[in-house]
Amino acid sequence: MKYIILMILVVGSFGQSFAQGTELEEENEAFRPQIRGAIMMMNSHVPRSFDQERNVAVIPAWGFDVDYFFHPKWSTALQADLKIQSFEVEDEGVLLERSFPFSVATVIHYHFKRHWSVFTGPGYEFEKNENLYFWKLGTEYSFEISEEFEIALNLSFENKQNVYDSWNFGIAFNKLLWRKN
Repeated sequence: MKYIILMILVVGSFGQSFAQGTELEEENEAFRPQIRGAIMMMNSHVPRSFDQERNVAVIPAWGFDVDYFFHPKWSTALQADLKIQSFEVEDEGVLLERSFPFSVATVIHYHFKRHWSVFTGPGYEFEKNENLYFWKLGTEYSFEISEEFEIALNLSFENKQNVYDSWNFGIAFNKLLWRKN
C-alpha cells in the first residue's frame, strides 16, 4: 500500500511541475493509440542472495515488455523477466531457493516527458518451490533511433511479499508494433 501512495505522490508532483505548453497540445492532437514491444537485457541485484554459500550480488536476466499507449501521457504494459541463474535468499533465518524464477507484472506508465516515464503495478513471480506476489516501481528513459525503434534504460524496484527485494537495471530494444491509422 505504501508503494501505491508513493507512486501517486510521484506522479502528482511530476504532473504539477511540468507546464502545459503548445508543444504538449500539438502532441495530444497528433496522438494515435499504439502498441510497442521490447526485449531487454537486464541484471537484478538481490541484496540477500546466495549461490552455494557465496554471496551473489548480481543475477543476469532477460525481459520483455508489451506496452499499449492509450493516451499521450499514459500507457499500460505487461512486463516479464526470467532470471537465468538459480539462487537462494534468506527469509527469517530460512533459506528459500529460487530456481530460474519467471516474473510477470502489469504496470501503468505515466510519461511526464516525451521519452521518460515512471511506472508501477502488481506482479507475480513463478518458481517451482514457492510463487511470490510483488509490487513493482520503476522508471524508463528512451533514446529514439527512428520513428519505429528506440533504445531505453530501465530501472525498477520489486518488493516480493516482504521475503526479498530486487533492483533491476536493463537496456531495452523497443519496436513499434502497431499504430492506429
